[in-house]
Amino acid sequence: MRNRFVDRWKKKDEQPTLVSKVKNVVKPQENLKGQIALVIQRIDVQTRTLDNAVQRFQNRDADVFNRVVKAFSERDEARAHILATELSEIRKIEKMITNASLAMQSVSMRLNTVSEMGDLVAVLSPAKNVINSIRSGMCDILPEASTELGNIGNLLNDIVGTTCQTADIPVNTTRIDPEAEAILKEAEIATERKLKQQLPEVSAGDSRERLASLEA
Repeated sequence: MRNRFVDRWKKKDEQPTLVSKVKNVVKPQENLKGQIALVIQRIDVQTRTLDNAVQRFQNRDADVFNRVVKAFSERDEARAHILATELSEIRKIEKMITNASLAMQSVSMRLNTVSEMGDLVAVLSPAKNVINSIRSGMCDILPEASTELGNIGNLLNDIVGTTCQTADIPVNTTRIDPEAEAILKEAEIATERKLKQQLPEVSAGDSRERLASLEA
């Protein structure tokens, strides 16, 4: 009798209780929240890095623009063309970095507002795709930032894989998803609006008109 009681008690101990089941569910979620918090922190650091780079290009932009105006005022049309072309390239890079910064801010905000597991699965994959897209654009401009973005992308990729395996959800690794496209498009529109407000217009093609206006 005593042996049967002990055996039955041991079997009961071996069976998972409701509390242990809850712990098994909650613990991965807590670990996942910690991983997401780390990703957000690293994204925010890189966003500040990009913002600092934007500031440097804005300073360079202002300097070259003033030199363009000076060349116009001195009727040095050839030099004005050269400087205007240089300014155009600076602004392309400035636009790209600003766009990347705004997109990363959007990703950080989305990750910060996620609380439910289902919502997390829906946000993680677009976040990963946005980061990878930004990284590819930064390779030649800011190699160090590109490397760190690659590391963040890999971390997100690991989290996506683990989360989707846990939730039995297929992972799409072949193309950028609509949510990621929407984030990038929002950032592009915001960048256009922001730069249009900040930057004075200048073009190498309107030298004669500007010279005429200066003479008038």
